[in-house]
Amino acid sequence: MKTALVFLAGAILLLVLALWNLDVHFTNDTVDLHFYDTYFIVANSQVVLVIISFLGTLSSLGGVVGTRFRNKFFLIALMVFLLADAYILWTVYPILKNL
Repeated sequence: MKTALVFLAGAILLLVLALWNLDVHFTNDTVDLHFYDTYFIVANSQVVLVIISFLGTLSSLGGVVGTRFRNKFFLIALMVFLLADAYILWTVYPILKNL
């Protein structure tokens, strides 16, 4: 369980460092991200889903590593979050390819 919390803290630290390099503006229903010379406008719901998926994946990965692959809850959570990550990338990647 400690390893899951360490991985979760590391994921939060990575998000904070990423946001430190971004110029972020919050509006009523969108989040505007300015990264160097690229400007992204993303819906709030998509940002929340990506952050939850990222944090859940790293936390469950930490739980799997910390229990040495013996805890079924963390294994199932890792599989669910990896499938969610794959779905998000599957739907976002064609959009990013056209940039």
